[in-house]
Amino acid sequence: MNLFIDINYNLQSFLDVLGLIQGLSFGVLLLILTYRHFRSTYFLGLFLVLYSLKLMLFIPSGLNLITYYPGLFLLPFNFSWILFPIFFVYTQKISIFSNEKVKYWVLYPGIVSFILQSVIYFLPYSTKMEIAESVWHEFAFTYLGIFYSWGIGIWNLRLLNRHRMAVENTFSYLGNKLLNWVRVFLIYLLITSVLVHVLYYVSPENYYFKILFSSLDLIAIYWLGINGIMQQNVLSTLNNKKPGIPYQVSDFKNELKITSKKENLKAIMDKIDSYMKSSEAYLISELTIVDLADQLEMHPKKISTTINGIFKQNFNSYVNYLRIKKAEDLLSKKSTDHFSVEGIGKEVGFHSKSAFYAAFKKITGTTPNKFKDSIAR
Repeated sequence: MNLFIDINYNLQSFLDVLGLIQGLSFGVLLLILTYRHFRSTYFLGLFLVLYSLKLMLFIPSGLNLITYYPGLFLLPFNFSWILFPIFFVYTQKISIFSNEKVKYWVLYPGIVSFILQSVIYFLPYSTKMEIAESVWHEFAFTYLGIFYSWGIGIWNLRLLNRHRMAVENTFSYLGNKLLNWVRVFLIYLLITSVLVHVLYYVSPENYYFKILFSSLDLIAIYWLGINGIMQQNVLSTLNNKKPGIPYQVSDFKNELKITSKKENLKAIMDKIDSYMKSSEAYLISELTIVDLADQLEMHPKKISTTINGIFKQNFNSYVNYLRIKKAEDLLSKKSTDHFSVEGIGKEVGFHSKSAFYAAFKKITGTTPNKFKDSIAR
């Protein structure tokens, strides 16, 4: 009876329990459904499980349960060493670099940390108390792990920057390929990780800060699960790769030097430009550089580095430029007056009105409607 009377019911613990249940539900479901076929999503499930289990470090003490259940003390769920590395592996496996060797070695320190924590957990309670109060315990399992994770997190941001450049040099349609939500979540992780530890020293007993971060964690778990379930491996969307030429993302600067030595970039660009304009291939809404390479019997890397060298543009910008020029032509004709602006956008290859407006504004400096009005006058 005393157990129920002495439990410290509070909002923070309630939010943490909700986050634990929600994260475990999402994570375990993903682990079960994706183990055999979608290994990238499997790592997302693993991340969600561990991200949720770390809340068990705070729930027992928050509810005052450790007094009654000493077995809940020093649970081996301090995942400071492994959360960022797991998210790094997940990012690589859904990125355009997923065909490169996955850097699983970043997980090794986290695995060692978990094993050591598990060994400590099964020691007698008095021994665990001595270890928990020692300086080296918090330093080794928390602070060193945090610094390691921050390093991995920054490396992950660099990977996402490389991914963005490669995607823009490969696809004409960027929808759900830039991994912007991954970048947002990663920045959230880095910022909250820093703030939590700064505020721990500035105001360790501030209840409102704890409520805020517990609420943010609850939202983040849900948001991550939803976005992760919908995210497809970006490289797998290249369904029409030319047989015999596996698509590899390269260093465009180095490739440009090699290409310029072997062939005249201008001549190659003339060939690309001539084909694109005569065939109007740019009107294909999901045109990729691999599709173009197949038609020109040219390696994708040669095309991307030539466009970059001549126009100082990526493949996506080059295709959008041709589409906007076509849109200007259509908007200038009276025969297309019955077309809506969105209809014109779809006619020239854009998937959405917003994408069409953004590209039109970037290239012409005005909007489609204003351009049409200026023609009418």
